[in-house]
Amino acid sequence: MFDTKLIEKLSNLCGVSGYEYNVAEYVSELFGEYCDEVYSDPLGNVIAVKKSTQPNAPKLMIEAHMDEIGLMVTDIDEDGFLRFTQVGGIDARILPANEAIVHGKEDVFGIIGAKPPHLMTAEESGKTTPMSELYIDIGYSREQVMKIVQPGDTATFRNKTLVMKNGTVSTKSQDDRTSVAVLASVMKKLAKYDAPYDIYYCACVQEEVGLRGAKTAAYGINPDMAIVIDVCHATTPDSGSDEAFDFGSGAILTKGPNIHPKLLSSVMSAMDDAGISYELEVEGGDTGTDAWAVQVSRCGIPTVLFSIPLRYMHTPVETVSCADLSNIVNAICSFITSEGGADICF
Repeated sequence: MFDTKLIEKLSNLCGVSGYEYNVAEYVSELFGEYCDEVYSDPLGNVIAVKKSTQPNAPKLMIEAHMDEIGLMVTDIDEDGFLRFTQVGGIDARILPANEAIVHGKEDVFGIIGAKPPHLMTAEESGKTTPMSELYIDIGYSREQVMKIVQPGDTATFRNKTLVMKNGTVSTKSQDDRTSVAVLASVMKKLAKYDAPYDIYYCACVQEEVGLRGAKTAAYGINPDMAIVIDVCHATTPDSGSDEAFDFGSGAILTKGPNIHPKLLSSVMSAMDDAGISYELEVEGGDTGTDAWAVQVSRCGIPTVLFSIPLRYMHTPVETVSCADLSNIVNAICSFITSEGGADICF
């Protein structure tokens, strides 16, 4: 079973895009247990290096982003209610009645409120309440609020981690903290393995607002090839899409112009040899993940994307299957330890 406590620990941390400091501090400690060197670049990416004993070893970058979607205070009205905007993609329909934590001079619990349906007009009741009409209620007067909260402070969903039946876990920010947990599991499993590469494990910032951290990390490392870990959509009764995958599908590998075909073929061969299941997601253009930024860094980096099937993306109840997480850890380790893996570098 995948370590659900690690998922809970990572998801409990609060780090909206651009404000990942608390996450970075913990991830630096976590990565330091298994790697030779851990450092942060000027943008805030956490990079851990596991050196190969082989001279002039090529560089492999393995990356997941550690930021999360969230809210940002824009105004405090005369009654002390906090108006806000979004950081990253959030559907306003999920917000009313959710619990939030506002990160001011101290963390403050709040409720996201909206006009009750009893007070709505017939026209209003048939529409989604726009984000501009929502607010966070922390229970204070304006005078009290102003002592601890100011415009520009961030807010995150209050976390409630739930381990459900059949090895499924529901919590906030699994996009993409659970991928960081996968990253840590890979480095732990390979801690005593002398890989034919210098491996750079990267937990990157600001993916949700423009793939920024991966762009700068890839430029600074200049790897010979890269593996990116992110999430894709898992099947639900209303998914209605061929691009959603069942829990238990294993690793989801993307195929398309964002992905290097030779590297993908080598990964698939290693997984076939190890008997690890996978499915293919076809993407005809931009994958919308850090793989897009990494691929076109400098003169171009051969890149492959592993995706975790995730239900209820960008909500406080994102849900994954632990079996899929273990499968992806095994898949990445199988590729790194395979005989043909090192031959991909150019």
